Amino acid sequence: QLDYAVKERGLKFMDTAEMYPVPTEAETQGRTDKYIGSWMKTCGVPREELTIATKVCGFSDRISWVRDAGAPTRVNREQIRESVERSLQRLGTDYIDLLQIHWPDRMVSLFGAEAYDEANQRENDVPFGEQLRAFEELHKEGRVRHFGVSNETSF
Repeated sequence: QLDYAVKERGLKFMDTAEMYPVPTEAETQGRTDKYIGSWMKTCGVPREELTIATKVCGFSDRISWVRDAGAPTRVNREQIRESVERSLQRLGTDYIDLLQIHWPDRMVSLFGAEAYDEANQRENDVPFGEQLRAFEELHKEGRVRHFGVSNETSF
């Protein structure tokens, strides 16, 4: 399928995430990265002709198998760096074109949840400054070229 999409139809942008495929499960987590990575090794398409986007998991106290420490996912410096390192290994590349926060660390109404209620805010949300500094480090190291957000709200 990837050969057809890239070589015959001109696809150049590939979107993945550390938690894919969905539904996310410990046994399959990261498999989409691995499939793309194994294809890139044998496809004959130069890496610089592809744009690879991936995502770091936002806050979740239910997805504990994604991190080596078995901790809930957060968008803090340590976990952003771990996410990037593991994604780079699975993809078999030395840089990511676009790294996105999959969903925010702070409390927001996502995925069909009820309307936003400020009373549901958590006191230990990771500050935006910490997230941006981690992204800046990865950019300066040449590991990530661009940053963005995936599922975000306007409030």
